[in-house]
Amino acid sequence: MSDNNYFKNWKFYIIDARIPKDKLESCKKRILSHCGQLIDNFDNADVILTLFKTPARIVRYVSPETRKPICSIDWVEECETARMRVPYDGFLINMKPEPLNETFVQNKAYQSKSTNSDGGDSSDSGNNFTDEELSSDMEFDLDPCFINTKYECLRPTPLKPKYNQCLVELLEVIEHARELNGEERNALSYRHAIAALKVYPRNIESYAEARKIIGIGPKIGNHIKEFLTTGTIPEAEEINASEKYQTLDIFSRVYGVGYKTARKWYQKGYKSIRECMKDPYLTHVQRLGLELFDDFQKKMSRQDIQEILDILNKVIKTMYPDCMITPVGGYRRGKEFSGDLDVVVSHPQETVANNLLKDIVEILINKGHLKHKLFYGQPSAKNKKDVPSELISSHKNIMDNLDKCFCAFIQPSTQICRQVDLIIAPYSQYPTAVLGWTGSKQFERSIRNFAKKERKMTFASHGLFLNVVPRRRVCVTSEKDVFDILGIPWVEPEMRNC
Repeated sequence: MSDNNYFKNWKFYIIDARIPKDKLESCKKRILSHCGQLIDNFDNADVILTLFKTPARIVRYVSPETRKPICSIDWVEECETARMRVPYDGFLINMKPEPLNETFVQNKAYQSKSTNSDGGDSSDSGNNFTDEELSSDMEFDLDPCFINTKYECLRPTPLKPKYNQCLVELLEVIEHARELNGEERNALSYRHAIAALKVYPRNIESYAEARKIIGIGPKIGNHIKEFLTTGTIPEAEEINASEKYQTLDIFSRVYGVGYKTARKWYQKGYKSIRECMKDPYLTHVQRLGLELFDDFQKKMSRQDIQEILDILNKVIKTMYPDCMITPVGGYRRGKEFSGDLDVVVSHPQETVANNLLKDIVEILINKGHLKHKLFYGQPSAKNKKDVPSELISSHKNIMDNLDKCFCAFIQPSTQICRQVDLIIAPYSQYPTAVLGWTGSKQFERSIRNFAKKERKMTFASHGLFLNVVPRRRVCVTSEKDVFDILGIPWVEPEMRNC
């Protein structure tokens, strides 16, 4: 076929990860100008295009069982040069794994020693440095003050790292990009490494020093070596400049929208919040999230939060004078600005909690403070028919057994809608609720893993349990009780920012 329509009726699926913006746009333009089609489902494609060269990277984006030809994106440029659809020869990527050789097996065994049991080593790209390079730099020992552990809950982490701050920020970009792309296991590897670097008591000086830190494998170590050599991490810079990353980041910050929905919107060609609002398949919560997006993106100062807390204290204690009202989340960890406010409410009389959420929400609505209920759930209630299904959305700790309402709360002084999450805890569950909702995300995950793997127990926001049959609740009267029972050194809330 030598005419100008040599891609006519051909369907192309592009794995756009790591492709520079100008190269990607040029490729799309060539395909469309020669009557080809761009599709979002690789199963229906005639050919899959990618910048990756290895099957290990490609199978993150397409099924390893696919029989579709997978070619280098350069094949399109070659077709343009020849002004015809040329054979795949030289551009086709072989997806069949090569036989394992002894060196490969040894390398995998070496890497497995550096893999922590809660997420594994990062499989990110980068130059692989040899064991010889590693051993030649072994004079760099870890700082003796550093607590080298895979459990972040065993060491305090301040809000702002004193050292390695620029390195941490670059790695956070890569971690967030992995999360946006649905690579949760890979993102978790980065979070382990970042948590360790945040608290490391001096600047990292070498690849070998970094590799001695539990949670930093060869791939992340390579990024650190790049940083030490150039002052930056090229992949992080490339991600930051990516339109896809910037767009997905915005979409994922919409209340009620997870990473999967954010990717779906991007694949539909949406580039702005305004375009997303025209989507015909929006759920009730997603529509509310889009309408409230501008307000929810305005950070609250501690003064803003105090204004809301004063209202909650006045309203709630008018009905229930003995209620305990505790702000948790980032505010309790010392953040100067917060995106939302989490508040745990309890009462010394255990049974009062049964109606507490309903009463609080009703009076807040009647007084004009609460504009929208984004989520309302009472898993502890006997009658669950009262929970409107359209208000259910994904949220942190949504699956614990505590009554809760996530709402749009009107701040009187600014008339801005603020996201306020009300969590009701029976008195016996109040300590674990405060601990579980204080965060950070990684700190809480670490406590759960430590409890499960080291103490054969289960920790959740609604209690601490022995893993026996039948499961038994452990009586705790304070946050410190949980730490003592698990054998974890006490960490102040302001030092749980891993």
